[in-house]
Amino acid sequence: MSMVKKQVFSLERYRMECGQEIPITIGFETYGQLNEIKSNAILVCHFFSATSHAAGKYSTNDIETGWWDALIGPGKAIDTDRYFVICSDTLCNIQFKNPNVVTTGPRSINPQTGKRYGTSFPVFTYRDMAGIQRELVRSLGIEKLVAVLGPSAGGMQTMNWAVHYPDMMEACAVIISGAQTPVLTSLAYLQAAIDAIVLDPQWKDGAYNEGEEPEAGLHLALSLMNLAAYQYKWYDDSFSRDAKRDVISPSYQSVPPFVQKFRGAVSERMLPYDASHYVYTARAAMMHDISRGFPSLEEALGKIRARVLMIPCTSDLLFPPQYSRQAADIINRKGGRASYYEIDSPNGHMAGVVDTHLFAEPLAAFLRGQDIT
Repeated sequence: MSMVKKQVFSLERYRMECGQEIPITIGFETYGQLNEIKSNAILVCHFFSATSHAAGKYSTNDIETGWWDALIGPGKAIDTDRYFVICSDTLCNIQFKNPNVVTTGPRSINPQTGKRYGTSFPVFTYRDMAGIQRELVRSLGIEKLVAVLGPSAGGMQTMNWAVHYPDMMEACAVIISGAQTPVLTSLAYLQAAIDAIVLDPQWKDGAYNEGEEPEAGLHLALSLMNLAAYQYKWYDDSFSRDAKRDVISPSYQSVPPFVQKFRGAVSERMLPYDASHYVYTARAAMMHDISRGFPSLEEALGKIRARVLMIPCTSDLLFPPQYSRQAADIINRKGGRASYYEIDSPNGHMAGVVDTHLFAEPLAAFLRGQDIT
């Protein structure tokens, strides 16, 4: 694949689901070539902590490929010799400090005041993101997509596309995600993460200065999410115990080596993250409920016209497979076409990102028009 570049999309005003209107700017990337009749486009939606850099590299010196590079490219499941692929940054992208991320959120400047929005920034939802992406897609002259797909929070965006813009895609693939975020996931890993940040004395209702950020709260928030994202074996292997070094200290402040190693890994990972953006993104994820505004979940899923593929992982703690199965069953009962393909991995929720080989072939077949059984 050739080198990729970040592009920028803006709207002077966008009306959010909460009723407020703001100007927005987000980044996006594209891979492959759009055909003359603009009929070969696929939208890929990124997960909670990712960015629009789904595939390829920014330069020949770049060592980091996109988060779904194993799936997107010439001859791969999402074949860029066949498809034109689009991926956008989300609002409130938590990698606010990443120079390759373009996002609008609480740390952005409010053009009406010349100051940061802070907590005056309106709460966003993944329905909002689907609406913004729709405007992006239409700005490229595309009226119908081959497919919309993504893992985790990307699947939440995909579900909103399928329900609210049912005639704009032929298919959608929802990976390690579902129609509603489980209440346990919302309470234990999302609301608890928000609480960890806002209880940090440095939070200051989101009005903190650079260099005086609520890093302790953000570290705990990210730790909670990481602890649920993988399964037991991954932690045993990555942060293994060492009985030779695990000496009992008289002080409670002394922690075992495996704790030190885990904390160090979290600290390194959070370098591009911003606490305010994390709070807003966590709220969007916990509020994901495709039935909002409808009499029932059945009524909402009955709006879907696209073929649907649900891909859960057996060991997923954040989105257990029964939620994907439930959505597929409802869609089929309502007269839709939903396939269900379960993968088995010790990597839990993150299998949808790191174990793409487990579902690459059925995904490729699904995109070519086959139903998966």
